[in-house]
Amino acid sequence: MARPMTQPPGTPAAAREPLVRPWTIAVIVAAVLMVAVGSFFSVRALTSIDVPDAPTGLTVDAGTGRLVATWDSVPGASGYQLVRDNGVVVYRGPQTEAVDAAVPAGEHTYRVAALDGDAVSPPSPPQSVRTGATWGVYAPLVAQFPELLPQTPDTAAKWNNAECVRRYAGGRDEVGPSETGNGQVRSVFVVRCAAGAVDRPFGVFWFASKDALNAEYSRSSATSRPVRWKHGTGLIDENGRGVFKITDDPARELAMIVVLRTPAQDVLGMVDSMPI
Repeated sequence: MARPMTQPPGTPAAAREPLVRPWTIAVIVAAVLMVAVGSFFSVRALTSIDVPDAPTGLTVDAGTGRLVATWDSVPGASGYQLVRDNGVVVYRGPQTEAVDAAVPAGEHTYRVAALDGDAVSPPSPPQSVRTGATWGVYAPLVAQFPELLPQTPDTAAKWNNAECVRRYAGGRDEVGPSETGNGQVRSVFVVRCAAGAVDRPFGVFWFASKDALNAEYSRSSATSRPVRWKHGTGLIDENGRGVFKITDDPARELAMIVVLRTPAQDVLGMVDSMPI
């Protein structure tokens, strides 16, 4: 009688018929790849940042005693950043013009980039400029008197070739603590000048506030006579020192003119002749 056929010992049952066919594996792999590629493009779409174009038209002008930079606007930009040399941020804001009032004398390079949120454009082509001596951060104050004062420390003014130097020390009543000083700084910036000759001296004081200016003005009133001049009120003391407030121009109301009487000049006539 014939015996039934049997498998050789050790042959697994799965060998008789595969449980997972090759085409099934291919389908699974293809599906995984499609999900991965779709996820990649979805993440990229969510995380990509549109970078604005680099600004063009950057120009720098150092001919006014302070450096002024201008550039063309960039569509879609919310702001701009102007950088001097190797990373000194001069300006960051929405305007297409900026002033670098603190630029030191020498050769400098400027670049500007456009901003849109966190996105920063490539920098513009660099622009180089050589600057001379300036009044630094006080240049806007000196610019209030374009005819009267020299717009740079190493030049003369248009009016009477006046030359000026900065006075670094505060007034005697500011320096302290002492019997005569309170230690409170009232004056912001002071220049002492001579109108074409050393015997025609005058000065311009800028104060931190109207109260500070009036305190200095009142300090001179005890021994002075009041006068009127073409731009406001003034006081002249017995030594011929005149202090004059500008009351007809709010932009210059924190400035005070000081004129000293000498054989070469009358105080009131001198201050009335000033191009203010």
